[in-house]
Amino acid sequence: MTEKKDTNHKILIEDRNRMIITGVKKVKSFDPKEIHLDTLEGGLVIKGQDLGVKNLNLEQSELEIEGRMDLLAYATNRSPEASRGMWERIFK
Repeated sequence: MTEKKDTNHKILIEDRNRMIITGVKKVKSFDPKEIHLDTLEGGLVIKGQDLGVKNLNLEQSELEIEGRMDLLAYATNRSPEASRGMWERIFK
């Protein structure tokens, strides 16, 4: 019998200055104002001020961020039809 790995996605925020995220698959990009991640639940964008990655452990799918958190947003899953440009849909 094989063991099932715990693959939950959770976000813990302490005082808008520290965040721990589990279920992280990949850090796509980061700078002091914006961090883009791939999580088990889709793309996640974190915006704020003086953001920094304090700890990243992809083996445990965990990320710790410090700095002022102002916004967290999950990317919506759009269909291929919705991602095409307006002119491309009109002139098929």
